[in-house]
Amino acid sequence: MPTYDWQDTIVAIATPPGHGGIGIVRLSGERALDIGATLFRGRRTLARHPFRLLRGTFLDITADETIDDGLAVYFPTPRSFTGEDVVELHAHGSPVVLRRLVACAMREGARAARPGEFTLRAVRHGRLDLAQAEGLRDLIHAQTTYQARLAAQQMRGALSTRLQPLKEQLLTTIVHLESAVEFVEEQLDTHSRATLVEELSHLETQVRQLAATYRAGRLIREGLALAIVGRPNVGKSSLFNALLDADRAIVTDVAGTTRDTLQEVATIGELPVRLMDTAGIRDTSDIVERMGVERSYRALADADIVLFVVDAAAGPHPDERQVIGHLRQRQAICVVNKLDLMPSVVPFELFLQEHDLTCPVVGVSAHTRAGLAELKATIQQVAVGSSFDTSQDWLVTDARHAAALTAAAEALGCARELLAEGHSEEVPLAELHRALHALGDITGETGIEEVFDRIFATFCIGK
Repeated sequence: MPTYDWQDTIVAIATPPGHGGIGIVRLSGERALDIGATLFRGRRTLARHPFRLLRGTFLDITADETIDDGLAVYFPTPRSFTGEDVVELHAHGSPVVLRRLVACAMREGARAARPGEFTLRAVRHGRLDLAQAEGLRDLIHAQTTYQARLAAQQMRGALSTRLQPLKEQLLTTIVHLESAVEFVEEQLDTHSRATLVEELSHLETQVRQLAATYRAGRLIREGLALAIVGRPNVGKSSLFNALLDADRAIVTDVAGTTRDTLQEVATIGELPVRLMDTAGIRDTSDIVERMGVERSYRALADADIVLFVVDAAAGPHPDERQVIGHLRQRQAICVVNKLDLMPSVVPFELFLQEHDLTCPVVGVSAHTRAGLAELKATIQQVAVGSSFDTSQDWLVTDARHAAALTAAAEALGCARELLAEGHSEEVPLAELHRALHALGDITGETGIEEVFDRIFATFCIGK
């Protein structure tokens, strides 16, 4: 991790790269106001009118030139995003203008901000906790409405709020055991031990339930890879285009038209999806087509879900056995295409049963778009489970959070077992501290100081 000098005033362009109507340069730190006042001149001064957008001119003092006309606003500490003095310069969105403003600020004593340093300072000054900062990051990178909603909830403290009562309960248990260690007369009797075991069991269940939401949360945040596989000419590219709602893949009646894997990003339900249209799988002597078939198998192996496309009009084909052999250890959906020509999925349901492949079967017509809504719903159900509700406003979406929750649950389970087995209080206490530390990792706390604060507040240590 780089060494930060928190006394530095930092500067960076706060808007995305490229040209736009407005671009923002942000300053944060002890000298933000001084530097901002040097670069900006208007009828009103920044210092006397905080929190107000002021109109004026941006100057390059060294060159004695006007850079641009625009707006500036001053956010005094602690009522700013970072908790420090912050000045924002709102100029026209020319990269040349914005870079020059940054260069002028650096000549006046600011330094270039490192990636994420403004948010890091917000965490350091208590404006955000670590989980909220990660929510902000996810909100910026959101690709779907649901992703943005979950990230916004986390940024507002949804995860931290859910963790707080669990930490409070854990701290209470730790205080109880710490007092038993410190004071002989406070040692646990059998009844108290049984009560604590029951409380720890309940707490462990709650933490595991939170961790379990990561199965859906990971896919919502990261998306899933969806491979479309099958024999040539079953309509894979047509289905690919239908799911994208765009003519992206070339569609012809000539078998083997698709020779390479084609990828596009789409949204299915609330899931960001990387769709992969693959070459038709069959035995072939054509070198190029054979390479395409090999890539199809690689896409099948890498996919989170495989759409196994078959032709309703042609019926089950012996060549489809070799595809089925690769699907038994995969999450798969059998898509019976061309239902507009032969409206029945029954032959394929029987065919899959004969070959011991259990997976959902959905009939569609990529040509007429019939059945697409059911297919999309099935994809979401296979990915995140039938109980998943897109109105749910909170999930664990970060691998770090899920790992910390799992570690906390495991530590709680160990502590519960140790208490139940009659070990002295010091032994389960070590596991409880480990659980508290894991929960504190999520929000950026250490947790140890909290324990001692609670102990001193609850018990009279001087007795």
